[in-house]
Amino acid sequence: MPVVTFWSNSEKSIGQTVSASTVASAMAMEHNYKVLLICVDMQDDTMEDCFGAQQSNKEILKTIISKPQMNLDTGTNGLLKMAQSNRVTPELIKDYTKIIWKNRLEILYASTNKEISPEEQMEGFKSIILNATKYYDQVIVDLKKGLKYQTILDILDMSDAIVLNTEQGTKTLEKFLKIKEMQKYINAYKIMWNICRYDEKSKYNIKNLNRTVWKKQPIYNIPYNTMLYEASMEGQLAELLLRIRTMKTDDENVNLLKQAKELSEGILVRYKELRMRM
Repeated sequence: MPVVTFWSNSEKSIGQTVSASTVASAMAMEHNYKVLLICVDMQDDTMEDCFGAQQSNKEILKTIISKPQMNLDTGTNGLLKMAQSNRVTPELIKDYTKIIWKNRLEILYASTNKEISPEEQMEGFKSIILNATKYYDQVIVDLKKGLKYQTILDILDMSDAIVLNTEQGTKTLEKFLKIKEMQKYINAYKIMWNICRYDEKSKYNIKNLNRTVWKKQPIYNIPYNTMLYEASMEGQLAELLLRIRTMKTDDENVNLLKQAKELSEGILVRYKELRMRM
């Protein structure tokens, strides 16, 4: 099944994780898909802020299992240890995720394990992603920004669609426009453009960018939204989108969900088109 990767060549915080989380939630709401959202960025708790902490029963299990030497690591830490020993299977992954909506949306948070080197963790994530495609309908990856590790290029290469993220600041856009250098590594047709924290009033709005930079290129956006900003810090992002879905008024909150749905639909179309070209 498709692997959709959200990534940026800029390592600064631009709202990429919130964008990926919003689109994954919209896709799970609007389609009968089983969606897995994975954060491939060590020691980053942004996604956990969006959806709430993953409850662990590790200490309870220790009190009732007679063999405490067993590996009781939960979440991504436990799954990465399984990947190190090549024991990850498609069905096993669900035992380590946080379930947001049963049979619709599950989350695999960033690893907090400092015992496994970043390089080993990235290799482990590759194995997890490949196995996840055999169980989930859609695998959405929030990939570590920049190009510090070769594995980042590997994950981009194995992705069916790549959502390249930027914000409307001058320096970020300048770095973002150098992305053409990446096309010798990845299929340019996989690339989709997304502006995070989008503000229509900015001079770097989509209309102006289409006229001067991205001529005839579809540009998606996840608007800056106060309710989204607050929900993404309080573990309430999924609940917020469900509430917005029932709103009848045409306001900035309804527009947020509209833009997220447009990007999710664009991803599905791009995947189908890519399959037809193969």
